[in-house]
Amino acid sequence: MLTAPPMSVVIPLYNKERHIARAIQSVLNQSYGDFELVVVDDGSTDGGAHVVEAISDPRIRLVHEENAGASAARNRGIAESRADLIALLDADDEWLPDHLETLRRLSAEYPNCGIYAMAYEVVDARGSRKVHGVFDGIPKSPWEGIIPSYFRSATDAYPVWTSAVAIPRRIFDSVGLFPVGVPRGEDVDMWCRIALKYPICYSTQVGAVYHKEADNRACVLNQVVKEHGFVKTIRDAARTGVLSPGVRRDALEYVAACQIELAGRSIMVGNPRYARLLLRSCHDTSRYTRSWCWLTLLAMLPPGWPASLRTVKRALWNLAGRRK
Repeated sequence: MLTAPPMSVVIPLYNKERHIARAIQSVLNQSYGDFELVVVDDGSTDGGAHVVEAISDPRIRLVHEENAGASAARNRGIAESRADLIALLDADDEWLPDHLETLRRLSAEYPNCGIYAMAYEVVDARGSRKVHGVFDGIPKSPWEGIIPSYFRSATDAYPVWTSAVAIPRRIFDSVGLFPVGVPRGEDVDMWCRIALKYPICYSTQVGAVYHKEADNRACVLNQVVKEHGFVKTIRDAARTGVLSPGVRRDALEYVAACQIELAGRSIMVGNPRYARLLLRSCHDTSRYTRSWCWLTLLAMLPPGWPASLRTVKRALWNLAGRRK
């Protein structure tokens, strides 16, 4: 029987032929090299799997399955992996050379945490790069340690991001795997479930690069989805009384922020009725009262006003262009 390595790396792969070699090479370039790399081909229809097969390294293992989505592929990779500490990487993103070494060290210094996360750099559609590492309640760089209040820090931005984390296997055994069949936010659901039970360790050192300009991004921003699954999870935990007053307050404000954001998205695609339902569910927010009031007013307008506004805006731009 093969000895399990200290760390496993899981990459879900679906139609990322142009990017998967970059992701894998960033793993092979790590300063910490005692790992296995499990790539799960989620029924790709391009040549991504062939790119993986062409890379010769005994640490790489390619697993094939029928297309079932990113969560199912991650779950399969977790099941196939052998290490006690599992790092995640999306097929179109990449790591900086010290990423695994830092996560490994954090797990040794803060052994009781549920997630070990690092700051990350975002590359947008225009190729601009920006470090994503400033969050409410987290000290400025350089800093590492346990986030004082995950839900407060995560309200306006995401300190925990899929390609910049490592999670102990025991945590998956405790809270479960990624939810399958969720069109958006399945990773956020996982972080919330973990944060309700365990401390979150974070380093302001940049460890990964998030390529938002890559092909076939899974996130579709103009798509309205049902209420996030973690909303019920957080509210159930708040009702049971197991959360401290501070955690309960920050967690419910986090839910309010998510509901308000989804209500705004619903209004913009012409579904104010659903927006009103979402807004009623978080009417008692104290941190986002202004946003809640504005969206409540906008949700009372006729459903077609966002489309009409976009039409007028396009007409004005066209008119301005003809007058140049």
